[in-house]
Amino acid sequence: MDCRCGSERVPLLEENVELENKRRKAAQERIPSDPNTWQNMRENYEAIVLEDHAFSEQHDVEYALWQLHYRRIEELRALFNAAVASAASAALQNGKGPVRGGPDRLMKIRSQFRTFLSEATGFYHDLMLKIRAKYGLPLGCLIYLGDLARYKAYMGKGIRKLGISRLHQATICKLLHSGLQVLAILAGYSNDELLSIYRYFRSLAVDNPFITARDNLIIAYEKNRQNYLQLLGDAKTATVKTSPSRTHGKGRSKGEMRPSFRDNKVEASAVKQRASNNFELLKAFITRFVRLNGILFTRTSLETFAEVSSVVKSDFLELLSSGSDEEFSFGSDAAECRLAIVRMIAVLIFTVHNVNRENENQSYADILQRSVLLQNAFTATFEFVGCILERCNELNDPSSSYLLPGIMVFVEWLACHQDVAVGSELEEKQLNARSLFWNK
Repeated sequence: MDCRCGSERVPLLEENVELENKRRKAAQERIPSDPNTWQNMRENYEAIVLEDHAFSEQHDVEYALWQLHYRRIEELRALFNAAVASAASAALQNGKGPVRGGPDRLMKIRSQFRTFLSEATGFYHDLMLKIRAKYGLPLGCLIYLGDLARYKAYMGKGIRKLGISRLHQATICKLLHSGLQVLAILAGYSNDELLSIYRYFRSLAVDNPFITARDNLIIAYEKNRQNYLQLLGDAKTATVKTSPSRTHGKGRSKGEMRPSFRDNKVEASAVKQRASNNFELLKAFITRFVRLNGILFTRTSLETFAEVSSVVKSDFLELLSSGSDEEFSFGSDAAECRLAIVRMIAVLIFTVHNVNRENENQSYADILQRSVLLQNAFTATFEFVGCILERCNELNDPSSSYLLPGIMVFVEWLACHQDVAVGSELEEKQLNARSLFWNK
């Protein structure tokens, strides 16, 4: 029966291939395509998903169905971005010359985009109910509902106002590991680089990673690389502010402020300035930290690794502060700091795991490069955790430190990877970094 059902689905797939070829040809020749083509293709994919699950899985039909929607989203988004660019150009020209469509064109495209997203969301909700009725399972279409919600937020008033609710986010994550990718993309829109990379890694660390997770992670790392270059440029052009010159008088006049009041004002200003500086330092540190792992993940710009690693370590030591009391340098409270440290250590662990993977058909050059990558990954990871342990030893009460959960995660990982914990085939720099960790 399965073979017969599969053979009945082949003509539908072949028809979609033919329809897609016609659509591409029309696009190349700038000829309007048949408006019924898209709908016919979607109906064919839906029929296959509902009638023959095994055949659908074998031919990735559910993903092809999503790609059909995604291409339309990309087309509409390109139109919208072009309209925004046109409006911005007109603004720079101070109103000289008519703008093609102007605000009306923007509103029309936005409305068209929202209508499509609402219709597509309705389609997937309906498909989910049909799948549950037939198979008793939601399968994978929840992830696409999450993606559609994200695009709705993009076209609305912003993620905070129209984004997925926390309950919806939690539901997606609970039902499907791949939902982490949706949350990673949302974190990227919020410019939270560390959280975005952490969630991408989590979505890749499952038994069946979502098919586009690795590609999206590479895109995120490329965005981070641009942020890192911008950070370098800002550092080079920054000017050192000089303090105002002091007036040297013989004494204090009657109208001058009392020293105690002035001292309090200066101290309050210094505290405020220190908080601002700490925020900027943390922001720069996260960009550099993500860049460090990005170099190892993408295997590009390896010649800059040592320099980036040095700056990351320097920033980290400064953020860890000093003295017997702990400061909330990685968030507004202990809970935020605890999460930040755990995420950083998890990212480092996955970086080591990813570098250590053996791919098929590796060339000799690939093997040599992998060896260098492993050395750098091991060294950076042990140095990082070594700095945390050193900081814990300085505290009056290390047992209550927000650093401890991250250390626990790392030690539990080491317990499962004896080759990393005590292996002997390491370079001197790696051995020194690991010795620093164990000594602390």
